[in-house]
Amino acid sequence: MLGELNRNRYRALELLADHVRMPSRELSLDAIISDISDEDLRWVTEKVHYYLLKLLEEADYDPADEEPISLVDQL
Repeated sequence: MLGELNRNRYRALELLADHVRMPSRELSLDAIISDISDEDLRWVTEKVHYYLLKLLEEADYDPADEEPISLVDQL
């Protein structure tokens, strides 16, 4: 899986890690409806966030290695 990372997928993984760090209000409300405690939800989101960060660390993709895309060149 990590070999399939490109710049956009790497950035998407970073974005997901940022969003997963803390449960959203909607997720917290869904947890209440599903009778899941805040403590359990926080534990799970912390674990998922940790593993997303590990994926980013272990990725053999370095965003600095990829050439920037010029929109002018694509026109």
